[in-house]
Amino acid sequence: MPSKAEFYFITAMMILIVIVCVVTLYFFFATYKKEMREKRERLEKKRAETESKTKQHDNSEIPS
Repeated sequence: MPSKAEFYFITAMMILIVIVCVVTLYFFFATYKKEMREKRERLEKKRAETESKTKQHDNSEIPS
């Protein structure tokens, strides 16, 4: 049967592992949200540029 010291050591290591996992997941999701926000902004900017070019092209075809 393990001694109390071994039990406390194993418990402390398990708690440390859980803390490291939680911190890692926090940074992972924070980075993921940041990248998705940047991707969405790039797509919106690209869409806006495409729409403005399309409007300019459409306006140039109208005879004056």
